Amino acid sequence: MKNLFSHLLSSGLTLSVCALSGLSMQAASAADIPLYPTGPAQDSSFVRFVDGGSHPVDVSAAGSKARLTLDTTNPASQFFPIAAGKPVAGTLTSGGAHHDVAATVQPGEFVSIVALDGGDKSADKSAHAVTVREKPDDFNALKASVALYNLDARCAAPTLKVPGRDIVLLDGVAVGQGKRRQVNPVALSVQLACGGQAVGQPLSLGTLVAGQRYTVFLVPAGAQSRIFFANDAVSH
Repeated sequence: MKNLFSHLLSSGLTLSVCALSGLSMQAASAADIPLYPTGPAQDSSFVRFVDGGSHPVDVSAAGSKARLTLDTTNPASQFFPIAAGKPVAGTLTSGGAHHDVAATVQPGEFVSIVALDGGDKSADKSAHAVTVREKPDDFNALKASVALYNLDARCAAPTLKVPGRDIVLLDGVAVGQGKRRQVNPVALSVQLACGGQAVGQPLSLGTLVAGQRYTVFLVPAGAQSRIFFANDAVSH
């Protein structure tokens, strides 16, 4: 899969997305907007957009008035099925700056395009987007699946623990990568630790559902780090 483009505004982030074939998208909530045409089920791949920064993100189809807005209360879209192997291109605009990005997604691949803030305290000084790719092969109808995507280079040895208990849920995740494990479908909260020290407050994932997948995103947040999560639902 190639890169999808990322575009930024000084006050926010605007992501303009254009597929080489016709796009259909309605101005609705993130969960309801089909960004790309999909191919046969066995050839489909999937892409979603995530606001990992501090400003709202507008995702729009190039040449269309359709638009999808993400923010801290609604940070992630659902996964949109797209035809595998078909190039997707677009432009990321940051203030007066424009960056063209193209991507080709492989069959069965799930890709998250995460918009991040820049700044003096960030490893990357400009607002940007990071692509995380995953090809799941661990479905279990009796378990839930939880992943950690590490998008913050400043968090040393990032670890997700179960708060109040010395239980490590996920660790050893390289920057720009993800790691996943299956867990029992129970009520679950997680605590981020960087360099062995707790950061922020525990994050409740609610009661996990058997057969469903969840992703915890670790992103920069000013001088610290923060985590938030999304349900890895597929848009239909």
